[in-house]
Amino acid sequence: MSTATGAETAPGSRRRSNPWKVAGASLIGTSVEWYDFGIYATAAALVFPELFFPDMSRALGTLMSFTTLFVGSLGRPLGAILFGHIGDRYGRKRALIWSMTLMGVATFCIGLLPGYASIGVAAPLLLVLIRMIQSLAVGGEWGGAVLFAVEHAPPRRKAFFGSFPQVGDGVGYFLSTGVFALVAMLGHDALVGWAWRIPFLLSAVLVLVGLVIRRTMEESPEFEAARLAERKEEKQATPFVAVVRDAWKTWLLASGAFLVTVGGYYIVVTFMSTYAVTELGFTDSQAAGAGTAAAVVVIVCTPLAALAADRFGLRKVTLTGILLHVVVAFPMFWLVDTRSVTGLWLAMCLPMLASTIAYASIGTLISGWFAPRVRYTGLSMSFQTAGLLGTLAPAAVTWLFSASGNSWTPVALAFAGMALVSAVCLMVCDPARRGTGAVAEGSTAG
Repeated sequence: MSTATGAETAPGSRRRSNPWKVAGASLIGTSVEWYDFGIYATAAALVFPELFFPDMSRALGTLMSFTTLFVGSLGRPLGAILFGHIGDRYGRKRALIWSMTLMGVATFCIGLLPGYASIGVAAPLLLVLIRMIQSLAVGGEWGGAVLFAVEHAPPRRKAFFGSFPQVGDGVGYFLSTGVFALVAMLGHDALVGWAWRIPFLLSAVLVLVGLVIRRTMEESPEFEAARLAERKEEKQATPFVAVVRDAWKTWLLASGAFLVTVGGYYIVVTFMSTYAVTELGFTDSQAAGAGTAAAVVVIVCTPLAALAADRFGLRKVTLTGILLHVVVAFPMFWLVDTRSVTGLWLAMCLPMLASTIAYASIGTLISGWFAPRVRYTGLSMSFQTAGLLGTLAPAAVTWLFSASGNSWTPVALAFAGMALVSAVCLMVCDPARRGTGAVAEGSTAG
């Protein structure tokens, strides 16, 4: 069985579904998932320091708020293993439906959570617990959505259709920052007092829409072919064991390749918003508005970058996007330091453009590094390992900022450093030459 994502449907498997329908369903699903996740990241920057850590200074409260973003994300690798197992053994569709349901319930519960003033230390503890449940669902979402789109796509449009989940990320981010920008117009007191709950409670409507859409999807033809072949062979090792035992180098290098697309995203969304508001005097609404503009960049440029990847090559375009993070690391701070709204928008949009160019095709590229029967697990584990490290980035750079006397230079260096790590991992890992992808295929036997 070929390890390439462009493998044709095997005899006896279902016919390939309309790729536009599947891509649209993946887009809507990830829009819901990342709306939920995006409103948490925005709230962690703008609201949670006062709501859950009121006895601390603004700087320490922000650090603790960002720490919940990381601590809660410990569930992401577990989600990748759990939903990866379900997706590789029982079907991509089943895993995607359950991940969305879990994400929606957790987000709705955050909207009902009392603050520190009402229940004391139990408030931040419950926040972390619910956040872990939320991140468990995220751990199984993105990889499955990308696979579903890629495995239904025609051979010469893998990157394009595989980019729809990334467009969904942008749509979700656009909705989350847009809703926060609207509620922030009510004023800071109203935002902290009650209005912050509105975006979280609205997630229930979006989840219901997403579940209806996902239930209409047909199973991946490559999964059906892999399951048919599995039935004819001896007992298989679990997907998690197969990846860790025989494709661990590919997993670690893929995690490194993903690092800046996740960690860089969080620095832009969280730290840049906080820096603009607390250090430069921008309003919460202006910061959220700049985030909304950055989301438009993701929505518009993702399919264009994916088409370029189909035309010029996945590795070449992905590497270009990663290296552009190095180029914009310092200019994004120079721009925001102009203290103009235009400068703030550019400071958010330029690094998001670099991220978009890389992110548009990296999922399609790395999905081809793992065989179909372990692909959900391998891709999800790689992305979520990077996600776990990436969510530590806001807390880490906030500490660097404070330790350096409120200088953003170490933050820019860390941003560029993550990009260089990702570039090296991408260049080093070549499963076609190293045989790591083939090992993942063969390792499932025995």
